[in-house]
Formats: sequence, structure tokens, C-alpha cells
Amino acid sequence: MKIRLIANRKVRLDKYISDNSDLSREQINKIIEQKNCLVDGSPAIKKSQIIDIDNTIIIDTRDNIEKNNDLILNYEYIDEDIIVLNKQKNTITHGINNNHLGTINGALIRDYPEIKNIGDIERPGVVHRLDKGTSGLMIFSRSQKSYEVLKNMIKDRKISRNYTALIVGKPKSSKAIIEAPILRDPNNPLKRKVSPKGKYSKTMYTTLKNFTKYTLLEVKLFTGRTHQIRVHMLEMGNPIVGDDVYGNNNSFLDRPFLHSSSIKFKHPVKNEEMYFESKLPEDLNNFLKEI
Repeated sequence: MKIRLIANRKVRLDKYISDNSDLSREQINKIIEQKNCLVDGSPAIKKSQIIDIDNTIIIDTRDNIEKNNDLILNYEYIDEDIIVLNKQKNTITHGINNNHLGTINGALIRDYPEIKNIGDIERPGVVHRLDKGTSGLMIFSRSQKSYEVLKNMIKDRKISRNYTALIVGKPKSSKAIIEAPILRDPNNPLKRKVSPKGKYSKTMYTTLKNFTKYTLLEVKLFTGRTHQIRVHMLEMGNPIVGDDVYGNNNSFLDRPFLHSSSIKFKHPVKNEEMYFESKLPEDLNNFLKEI
């Protein structure tokens, strides 16, 4: 698989690729070392190479995925049909070209091999995904029956997903619903943007706490478009703190301040009410204490 990016700022090559792809830093370093990353048609010299605005970057990921099966997962709940886990920041949900080593999918398959045959072969067992930088609760299927039911529940908006987010500035309203269609950015296929031609997208937020320069929100997803919360906050004029892909570079955070804090749904087989909560991880809590 080849990834094509058009640089929109002056920055280190490895950082730009990391911010605009699901590749880990280790994977990026290996790709650059093996001369499988081109900048304006020439192999990248080194990972710290500075790229400029409008540079074209082509990354060839074939045969360059670093083997890493050591990822330890934080399991919240496990039965014969579903797994709920607490995702760590800066971890990748699934692999590329059906190579899941070094990803959450890879670690799940290591621990529960039957997941390899559940659902989509490119993302086995995945009911919904979280961006690389986003931490918190995720649901995976361990049986084909639960996978089919849960995917329909996602489609029918029967799984309640709430996030905690810190945004720059103060929104115009303390509580609001954002309905703004989202599509893939034609200038960068790994980014999304609001457009009348996009797919219907709906997000609701409620203010939890106001700070001098920031606002802490509880955010509820009604639809599940890629980067939905990040794009909707940017559209509102209040990007997520630490999200340098969508408008805010905060040197004190190495990822966006976005955490999947609670999930509520009916068990796809037992039909029992399931509810899980996840506290803010240490890096986000520490940041709140300093502002």
C-alpha cells in the first residue's frame, strides 16, 4: 500500500507522517531507513529531514511493518462474544494489508486467536475504531453473531458513546448539537473536512468546566465518521487541544486531548444492559492540573 501526502506546513518528516497516518514511529523510521519514503520523488535522507509546504510525500508500506507482538492490552470485560478494552494513547487499532503486528488487533489475535476470523479480514473483530492518539473504551467482537449484531447497533445508533475533550477557547453555547456533513479531504486522504457533499454527521457536546483559555466538554456521538469530533470542533472554531492535524499544536501533549470515557449498549447475545466508564489517563489529568 502506498500513502500519498501533500505537506501543509514546515515540520520534521517523521512527525508529519505520524500526525497524518496510522503508522507508528518505529514503522516510519524503518520505512525511511529502507528508502521507501519519497519526498518530491527523491528518497528521504533521514527521519529528521525538514519538509516544506506543498512537498509531496509518498510512503510505501509494503513489507515494512515492524514486528511487535509485545503490546499489553487493558481489558475491561471479556466473555465468549465481546471484549471491551481501555485503549492506551498512541496505539493503532488495526494494521495495513492484513498485517496486524504491532497493533491492538495483533495483540487481540495473540491473546484470542479466534478473533482473526471474525468480521472484516482487514480489521477482524473491530466494531468501532479510535484514532491513534485517542485513548479509552473500545468494543471488539469475539463471535460472528455478536459482530453482526453490534455493527447493526452502531449503524442504528443504539450504542451510546461519550467522550471527554478539551477544546481551545470557549464555545458560543454551553451545550449544542453540531450537524455538519463530513467527507475525505481531497488534498489529504488521511484527513476529513466539513462539506455539503459529505456524509451526515451529528455530535452533541455539553460543557463540564471552563478554564481561562480552554473548555472541558462531554461529547456524545450520534454518528461515527472518521475524525468526527475533531473535525466538528474545528468547524465550531474550537479545535481539540493538542490536535496539530486539525488546528492546535500544544507542546505539552503528544496527542489530542480526547478520551472515550463511557460506553452503554445492550449485550448483542445476552441482551443485558452493559455500561463501562474510563477515567482520564494520567497525561490528560496532569495537563488539567497545570492550566
